[in-house]
Amino acid sequence: MATNVQDLLGVCKGCGQTMMVVATSQEQADEIATEKCDCPAGEMLRKKKELDERLGELIGEEAPQYGWDATTPEIFEAIRQIGHIVSEGKIESVGIRIDKTSLRIANRGGKIVIERSKTVKQGGSIDK
Repeated sequence: MATNVQDLLGVCKGCGQTMMVVATSQEQADEIATEKCDCPAGEMLRKKKELDERLGELIGEEAPQYGWDATTPEIFEAIRQIGHIVSEGKIESVGIRIDKTSLRIANRGGKIVIERSKTVKQGGSIDK
């Protein structure tokens, strides 16, 4: 199947600035323009997109490939929305317990940090 690549006028989803890009559809042209635009809104959209990708690896459908259990789509979407709020700086950080693991999303000076961890403890007690 041939791909119909063409020059299209892409529109940044953040600021509306236009630029010529090579793409197969208007939707792809707009995505490319948004990724290339240096406006603050475009930067925020890129951060959110990367956040979504990382969350997919840690709690989404891709999680088992990385040794984690995936959450339900509803839980994924709720955490994704919270992550977007953190990336906007409206919440500094959030910690969530999921399936005996901890997920932390933090905004540290504009840098978004996402971590999922599991603590394994082994031991016991010995009576006198």
